[in-house]
Amino acid sequence: MTFAADLDLMLRLEGQDVILRRTIGTTNQTSVDCTCRALVRGYKPDQLSDSIMQGDTQVIISATDINRAQWPGGLPITSPPATTDPRVPRSGGSDKVVIEGRARTIMAAEPIYIAGDLVRLNLQVRG
Repeated sequence: MTFAADLDLMLRLEGQDVILRRTIGTTNQTSVDCTCRALVRGYKPDQLSDSIMQGDTQVIISATDINRAQWPGGLPITSPPATTDPRVPRSGGSDKVVIEGRARTIMAAEPIYIAGDLVRLNLQVRG
C-alpha cells in the first residue's frame, strides 16, 4: 500500500465526515463544498501556544477526496513550489471546515507532499 492508501483506510475506519468549504465572491457570495473523511481531535494542553488556543481543533484530511471532487474547481493544479496550490485551504476566513454542522475557521493549513503529490492536509481550525 502507498502512504495515501494507508491514510485513506485509516480515515475511513477512524474518521468522520466533514465539509471543506470555500466562499467565493464579495457581493454575490457562493460556497464550494467538498465532503471529506477527516480525523478530528482537540489539542492537548502541552500543545497550546501563542497561535494554538484552547478550543482549537486539529483536522487531518487526505487529498483523495479533494482530488476526486476537483475542489475548489476552476483553477489548474500546479506542483509546488512554483505557485500556490488551490487545493490547499486558505486561512483568513474564506475557507472553513464544517464539523458536526458547525463551521470553523481555518487558522493554518500544512500541506504534505510526497514526490510532488499532495497527499495530506493538517489543519488547525477555530470556532
